[in-house]
Amino acid sequence: MYNKITIIVTPRGELILLLIINGIGIIANIILGSFIGVAIFMGIVFLLIGLPEFKKSPKLTKKAKKDIAYIMSTLLTLLIFVVIVSWNIHTSGDLFLEGPLTPQMKLHWGQKVLILGLLEGLWAVITLKWLLPIFFDPLDLSKKQILVLVSGIAFSVVSGIYAMLDAS
Repeated sequence: MYNKITIIVTPRGELILLLIINGIGIIANIILGSFIGVAIFMGIVFLLIGLPEFKKSPKLTKKAKKDIAYIMSTLLTLLIFVVIVSWNIHTSGDLFLEGPLTPQMKLHWGQKVLILGLLEGLWAVITLKWLLPIFFDPLDLSKKQILVLVSGIAFSVVSGIYAMLDAS
């Protein structure tokens, strides 16, 4: 009367699932890192364009110093985010592209990817909710931007957990 569905997952099937999850996370993080890299580049360009304006007077005004401090703080915040994302991409790539991993190696790389995914998520929340609104008005991200941000974090965390579970 009841239909039972049995799913048999072979070790090769688990590997393919891990590769798919990890690959999607890597692609999402590459897109995210590219967007942040472009934002940093634009910030540096606008800083360089604005520097002559700041230097018109022989002594920098208090407003000019404040503006430069805001720009540099924003760029530093984004640079930290790019470092975390690129480290996550590198570690996920090691988990993704390495040959057959021993269970200990898979557990180790899975823990690294999980920790970096959580760190990326934590830094994203801190940056978007507290740090960047200090320098700008609250950021209005589009749904696509939020989707890329959340998917990079989520797929990193899921692939880290899956690799750790697969190791045990």
